[in-house]
Amino acid sequence: MTGTGKGTSVGSDELGRRAVHIKNALIAELNKLDDEYSVCGFINRSGSIYPLGSDTKVLSTVFELICRPVVYAVAASVAHRIVEPSVQNHYPDFTMMRNRADKEKIAIDVKTTYRRQGSEKFRYTLGGHTSFIRIGNERKNIVFPFDDYTAHLVIGFIYNRLVSKKAGIDLRYSVEQIEDAPAPFSDVEFFVQDKWRISSDRAGSGNTTNIGSINGTIDDFRRGAGPFGSEREFLDYWRAYGRTAGDRTDFSDIDGFRRLEQGRTTGNR
Repeated sequence: MTGTGKGTSVGSDELGRRAVHIKNALIAELNKLDDEYSVCGFINRSGSIYPLGSDTKVLSTVFELICRPVVYAVAASVAHRIVEPSVQNHYPDFTMMRNRADKEKIAIDVKTTYRRQGSEKFRYTLGGHTSFIRIGNERKNIVFPFDDYTAHLVIGFIYNRLVSKKAGIDLRYSVEQIEDAPAPFSDVEFFVQDKWRISSDRAGSGNTTNIGSINGTIDDFRRGAGPFGSEREFLDYWRAYGRTAGDRTDFSDIDGFRRLEQGRTTGNR
């Protein structure tokens, strides 16, 4: 997802190959992490282990920590460095770059959710459509200006919840009892994909201004089964998407947007 949303430009093939190389490197390293998913709690210096429970915000942080060394290792393998947000709620979780002046930075964001009973499909929210992707807001809630980024990758995790409440919240375990500490999740799967390829044409949830992902299976996310034909179409769509349902009088889905664009093109001939 290029910052400018422009089509083919000088060096775009090279930029594309670089992003694909980094994406494949992330996948290769994440495939080695099976043993890392056995996280069961927090430990203090005296050796007491406190179970994680099922709070999804806590588990999201756990997955960020699990994949953090992977991101740093991949960056080092291509002579890049990583910058993380210095304040909360800033995008992305990791910025991969040559240096601060680099105008070809790569954004890497981590998303997690759990499987709902009886369904193989799941979804995420992918950030706001009224902040940094909008013209004039390129510095809003983002680590570096949006135009500094030439690729936006999502590392997505899906898992089974093993506890339905804050298990063992009043308990603690010793290192010797670590096998007794309740595991919070199992059957972890992941994907790495360009954000625009897994975005849907609908808002994330309720009346929020979040971009919604596709509602799909892990295979749908791995192959990037979103409705957009290109990065530029994705950006043009979400930059023009109404903030509320009442604002979406021109279009509310990709078919309506394409009809609108086709009419504009025809009218300009």
